[in-house]
Amino acid sequence: MLAVCGASAVAPPAAAAAPAGPDGGVRLSVEAPEEGGLYAASEGAEGQQDDFEFFVRPRHGVARNVEVTVDARALRAAGSLRPGHRCTGEDGVFHCRFDPRSLEYGAHVKPFRLRGRDGVRPGDGGTVRITARADNAPSAQARTRLVVRPPDLIGNRPERVPGRVEPGRRAQLRPSFANPGRWTVRSYGLKFSTYGDHLTLDRRFSNCWYASEDATRQDDTTAWCEFDTPLPPHSAWRVARPLTGRLDPEIPAESVRYEPVHEKRDKKVFSRRGEGPELTLERIPAEKVREDSRLSALVVHGTAQVDYAPVVRGTVRGRVGQTVSVRIGVRNVNGGRLPGVNPDHVEIVPPRGTTVVGTPYEVDGDPMDGACRAVRNRPGVRTCPLNSDAFESVDGRKGAASTVTVRFRIDRNVPGARGAVRAVGKYDRTPGNDTAALPADITGTTALGTSDGPDAPALVLTAFGGAATVAGWAVLLRRRLRRSAGDG
Repeated sequence: MLAVCGASAVAPPAAAAAPAGPDGGVRLSVEAPEEGGLYAASEGAEGQQDDFEFFVRPRHGVARNVEVTVDARALRAAGSLRPGHRCTGEDGVFHCRFDPRSLEYGAHVKPFRLRGRDGVRPGDGGTVRITARADNAPSAQARTRLVVRPPDLIGNRPERVPGRVEPGRRAQLRPSFANPGRWTVRSYGLKFSTYGDHLTLDRRFSNCWYASEDATRQDDTTAWCEFDTPLPPHSAWRVARPLTGRLDPEIPAESVRYEPVHEKRDKKVFSRRGEGPELTLERIPAEKVREDSRLSALVVHGTAQVDYAPVVRGTVRGRVGQTVSVRIGVRNVNGGRLPGVNPDHVEIVPPRGTTVVGTPYEVDGDPMDGACRAVRNRPGVRTCPLNSDAFESVDGRKGAASTVTVRFRIDRNVPGARGAVRAVGKYDRTPGNDTAALPADITGTTALGTSDGPDAPALVLTAFGGAATVAGWAVLLRRRLRRSAGDG
C-alpha cells in the first residue's frame, strides 16, 4: 500500500522566501508529501482515502488566526469528497481552521475524506493545492499529486535458499514477485530488509540505494531497488542475477524480507547508491509466485548451529502422596546465537505415576509461574519455551545453563519408572546430547484419592462397597432368625 504521509516534502522555496509579515519575522510552512496514492484501481467504489495529511508549522513566533484552503477539485473524477476534521466546504474546495486559531507549535491537517468510484484507472486523480494564511505572516503553499494506485504487487511466499552458506562465501538471493491485477504496472520498486541484521547486502547495483550512513561500507542490511520494466497483467518476475550478501558466520540462519512497492523511496533514508550494472528482471511462469499471509522472505542457512543439551538436577524422590521438586532446564553447549525470537523448547516427560503440577521461576526477584505448558494430545507431557524470561540467559553464551523448578506430585509407585527431558532446537544438528533421563525413586503405596491412580481408589471403593453389602445381608439374616424364634 502507498504511504501517503510517509515521505514529506516541505513547502516550495518561494513560500519560505516571502517577506516578513507585520510581526517582523513570523513565517508559515506547509509540509506535505510530493505524491501519494488514493486507493487501488481494483477497489473501485469500495476504495477510500481518509489518511491524506499535511503539517502546518509557524516559525519565529506565533501565527495568528491561521486558515488553510485546500483545492482538491482535481480529484473529483476519482471519487466523492467530504470535509475532514475541523474543515468545511464543498465541490472539492475546503477551508480548515484550528482550535485555538493561533498556532505556536504547528498542527496536522486532514482536509478531506474520499470515497472511490467504479471505472477508474491507475493514474486517475490530480494535484491538490494547499494554501495556509495568517494575519501576521505571508501565505505559504504546497502541492501534492494524489492518484489512483496501480494494482498491488505481491511477493512470493517465504522460500529457503538452497544449501548452506559456508564461511567466507556469499549468499545468493533471487526474490520473485507478480502483478496479479488487470493493468500494466510501469514504475515500482523492491524494498529489502534483514530480520535480525545478521546478513549484509552487497552494494553492487546502480539502481539500488542503501540506508547506511557510513560511506566507506560496501554492504548494508536494508536496500531499495527501483525498476521501470513494464509488468503486464497476471505476470510473474524475479531478478535476473542474484543479489549477494554476507551471513554472520556465528548465526545459523537469517531471513531477508522483501516487499514490492509503488511509492518512491525516501531519499533521506536510502541515500547511498550502489555501484556496478543495473539489477534487471526476468519473466517466470505465473504459477511460480504464490502469496500467503506471511511476509515475503528468502531464508538463508549457514553452517553454524545452536547445540542444546538438557539439564536435570535431581531425582523425583519421595513417598506416594508427596509433591517434590527437581531443577530442569537446558545448557547452550557451543555458545550458538539465534537471529531473532528463540523458537526452541525443553520437553519434559514425567516418570509414570507422577504429574507435573507447577513450574515456578523468578524474574528480577519476583515470583512467576508457568514456565512450562501442557502439550495437546500428549497427556502429562510439558514443554518449556526457551523464549520466555525463565531461559533468557542461555542465548549466545557457551556453557550457559538455565533451569526452572518443576514440581511433581507422586500419585502411585510404578516400579522402574523413569521420565525423560529433551532439548528441541531448530538449529541443533548434534542429536546425540539432546535427551537425558529423569530418574525416579518412589516409596510407599498408592494414596487414596489421588488423580493419577484410578485403579487403586476404585479397588478401595469396591472393597468398601463389598463390605457394606455383606454387612447388610448379615443384618437381614439376624432379623429373619429373630422372627422365626418368635413364631415358634
